[in-house]
Amino acid sequence: MKPQYPLYKSVILRKAWKSLLYSLMFITLFSCEKNDFFDENTITGNVGPQAYWEVGSSTASAGSNVPFVVQYYSTVAEIDHSEVWYNLTEIQEKSVSCTWVTTFTYSYNSIKSEEKRIAQKIKEYPHALAVWSDSLHAYSFSADFPVSGTLKPFSWVKPDVFDSTRMITYFGPDFMQHFKDSLYNLLKFADFKNMILGLSLMDNFTQYTDSTFDINSNGYVYHFPKDTNGNTPVPDAIRDLYDQISFKQLVSGASGYNVEFKRNYFLEARLRVYDKNNIYGTTVSKRIDIN
Repeated sequence: MKPQYPLYKSVILRKAWKSLLYSLMFITLFSCEKNDFFDENTITGNVGPQAYWEVGSSTASAGSNVPFVVQYYSTVAEIDHSEVWYNLTEIQEKSVSCTWVTTFTYSYNSIKSEEKRIAQKIKEYPHALAVWSDSLHAYSFSADFPVSGTLKPFSWVKPDVFDSTRMITYFGPDFMQHFKDSLYNLLKFADFKNMILGLSLMDNFTQYTDSTFDINSNGYVYHFPKDTNGNTPVPDAIRDLYDQISFKQLVSGASGYNVEFKRNYFLEARLRVYDKNNIYGTTVSKRIDIN
């Protein structure tokens, strides 16, 4: 006897779902062979103590001690001791600008971070059964670790007296000439005029000045005299005057020289808790900026 249509339709749907499920199972199995998340992400090996800490501040002065509180326990082996480790990163900020230009802003800015010291042990703390806390169900104690006094920040900002030796030390031996050469390629007529007259290298700029009426602005545009091809090259005399300008003059300003060099440090600290088997657990990293 032929089944009723609803029942017939139900059987067909069940078969379709089974086929779909088998296909998904095959895809899943195939994917597991290619991407075993447990194999990729599970850290295997010995289990160390569990540890958690809080530091007193995210900043510290060079030569000071950083306070902290730690909690730790182990379900595997007896605790032996704790250690604070940290690495050290140096940040250098550099800035130089020339204020004699009028048609654009010319400046050099750089921020560079570099790890100056890889993580190393700073201080060790013995374990004591007496620091057990029934309320925390963990060992807990307060202590501190030292920050070297040599890590004090340094800055040389808009000095009243220019020091070429410091410029070479902080910016490199070729920086000053490169800054000057790069600036020359960008200068316009108005910039040359403002710079040369402002530095009192010339009393009158008229002989190097020409103008063309601009219909769009309904005014005159001033420029160097045109050559036979209609171009307005920088006159040799102006180029000679620019060659005589020192880097010191280029960065001179109303309130000091427009150069800045800053150096500061930050450390990233972790606390390790070791058991008697020399297996350790570690806390999260804490960044501390040194001031």
